[in-house]
Amino acid sequence: MKRLTICVLGLGALLLMAAAPAVAQQPSTASGDQLRGYLIGGGGASIKSPTTALTLSAEIAENVTPDVQVYMAAGYYENLMTQTARDLLVRVGDSLTAETGNQWAFTGRDRGRSFTVGGKYLVPTRTPLRPYIGGGFGVLNLRRTVTERTRGEMTAAFLTTYGSGDGIIDAAQTNTNKPLGEVAAGLGVVIGHGYVDLGYRYRKAFRNVDQSFDASQVGVAVGVRF
Repeated sequence: MKRLTICVLGLGALLLMAAAPAVAQQPSTASGDQLRGYLIGGGGASIKSPTTALTLSAEIAENVTPDVQVYMAAGYYENLMTQTARDLLVRVGDSLTAETGNQWAFTGRDRGRSFTVGGKYLVPTRTPLRPYIGGGFGVLNLRRTVTERTRGEMTAAFLTTYGSGDGIIDAAQTNTNKPLGEVAAGLGVVIGHGYVDLGYRYRKAFRNVDQSFDASQVGVAVGVRF
């Protein structure tokens, strides 16, 4: 997955290099004339989270002032299962193998989906390049799947018997929602009627008052401006 992160960053650099001539040819106008809003979609990688994961995202934003935006974003995470939960899968597999004499090997994943709303401050410039900072809040949905190598999907049976291991997923259900907060920073580039976003997101999902887990994401998104 490190290669995926490098590829994402490399793609962002290539997009900026390809866009540079078009950006240079655009007239330098007041920042309020550059952008009214955008609709974008893209992908990236979580670089600091329970596990490195592929991410997909979609976002729509609208300027409420020339330098302030409100946005809504949706995200998909390939796998956010914690190491604690993975360790439990290994321990249970080893224990059942020793008890039964038959080979048991469990694997699992927590597919994640998020929805957030928030705001961004765009650093004033007289160019199509708009650095920004911001943040928002929303919800993270996690769906756990546990599979045994030869016996197939065993999520419900595993959770009922052995629990989740990390307290994120309730043993009585494979699907859970957690409150989510995020901080955003990046660079938006206006290219004609198009828009490119090179962004970073730091997200914290709360299990309860005392527990939470973090996920940092880098990504590239492209779309249209309006």
